[in-house]
Amino acid sequence: MGYSRENKRQNNALQTILDGGTPEKRIMVAMEDINEKKERHEQIKKEREEASERSDALKAARTPWFCPECKKVMKKRLDDRMWYLFGHCLDCQIKIENKMRINGTYDEWAYEKVVKNKKAWIKDQKEQIKAFKDQKAPEFWEQFRPDGYSVDKEKWTVDMSMLRKQADEALEHLQKIEDSL
Repeated sequence: MGYSRENKRQNNALQTILDGGTPEKRIMVAMEDINEKKERHEQIKKEREEASERSDALKAARTPWFCPECKKVMKKRLDDRMWYLFGHCLDCQIKIENKMRINGTYDEWAYEKVVKNKKAWIKDQKEQIKAFKDQKAPEFWEQFRPDGYSVDKEKWTVDMSMLRKQADEALEHLQKIEDSL
């Protein structure tokens, strides 16, 4: 077990008292830098604000405990899915769809959902094709040598005019599909 200086000082002070003497007096003065303290408080305040902003941003992504419409506990896995899709629990969605079936508007609503999904898929495909069309000839950096640090550049030759032509044809085809919806 280690023997610290403070421990040694205390033992010496006790021995001095036992011998009838007066131990050395120690005066401890605690000081703090006011500017450093203000900077520390400002830094803590800034970190709390940043954490609060992150928490607010993630709050919308969290599933609430209770459905905002029927106030029931949302504990089922399908409740989570319905919350992300429609903003309420599975039971509320079932009630809404049942009312639509009774009113005769369910088939139209379901068809609109399908059309919206198809249009979203077409939009994504168009964006990917445009990005593919605007790319340069591919090149790769690979390490073939066993030295562990040198790399070689591998460049592929591609007929960019043919690539752009095929991309334009694909965009035209997707536009026809979108127009037919």
